[in-house]
Amino acid sequence: MKSIFGYEYKPAGHLLVTDEDAADFLQSQFSNELRPFEVGRCTYGLWLNVKGKVIADSVVFCEGDERFRILSEYSDAAVIAQKLEQHIIADDVEIEVQPTGAALALIGEGAVKVLEALGVSVPVVGSFTTVSGLTIYRGRRSLELCVELWSSSAATIADLKASLIELGVDFIPREGVQLIRIAAGVASVPSEIGPGDLPGEGALVGDGVSLTKGCYLGQEVVSRMHNVGRPQRGLFRISGSESAPNCPIALYNGESKKVGELRSAFSTENGWQGVALLKSRYAVVGESLNHEAGSVKIEGLFELTKGGAE
Repeated sequence: MKSIFGYEYKPAGHLLVTDEDAADFLQSQFSNELRPFEVGRCTYGLWLNVKGKVIADSVVFCEGDERFRILSEYSDAAVIAQKLEQHIIADDVEIEVQPTGAALALIGEGAVKVLEALGVSVPVVGSFTTVSGLTIYRGRRSLELCVELWSSSAATIADLKASLIELGVDFIPREGVQLIRIAAGVASVPSEIGPGDLPGEGALVGDGVSLTKGCYLGQEVVSRMHNVGRPQRGLFRISGSESAPNCPIALYNGESKKVGELRSAFSTENGWQGVALLKSRYAVVGESLNHEAGSVKIEGLFELTKGGAE
């Protein structure tokens, strides 16, 4: 892999949460620790329902005592807004869905020098900076260094992309960045872990879910599963040699027993790679499973990881 790649994308969700109870309200709803409420702090986490199932994920940015920005690459803003609004009781909170803007990611250690050439420093994990209309923070889509750059202006991102290309940055398509994510063991929400699934089944506890913060929606279920032991299901890296099937699709073992579901599949030069949610007791690395159009090989279990080098 080269020392740096670029990836351009459009987020699915962008919201502003404001007013005097915004901080405490978000703390009660978000799966990860938002305290201390300091300007410049950002946190990845999940939005769960009362049963601890995963509704959406996002990064939350603290922009002031009463101002928080929410960005999500794949979770729709309307879904997050609905989840929040249904739990407002007597809180002074304003939730506004915003235009999604545009973004790009830089993956690889070369991102440091490239951004320095543009007069931009890479923030430490858990913090963000704003420079010339850009919000810059550390991503989690790779085991290597990953930097996300977001702007409310698509033109700003287009200009930045042009500058990066002039500096020698190659931009890769969606399939390429998804394969990097899968290799890093980072689940995609809500397509691979979603409303029917628990965070622990996607190796998200400890990264996207705090086990030490105070009460939040869904906490009891998450804590109970963690304390009881290993989840009964888990995400696994999967590969196939034929054309990538349409997902989701049921997977069966040699005895024709349904053992899970293929949630995603991305084409490669020699077939495809993807992610499946499987019953752990039936999932053996190296063995094959069947689906209606062919077979797949189990490559490995997703483990707890913090995508992006520290």
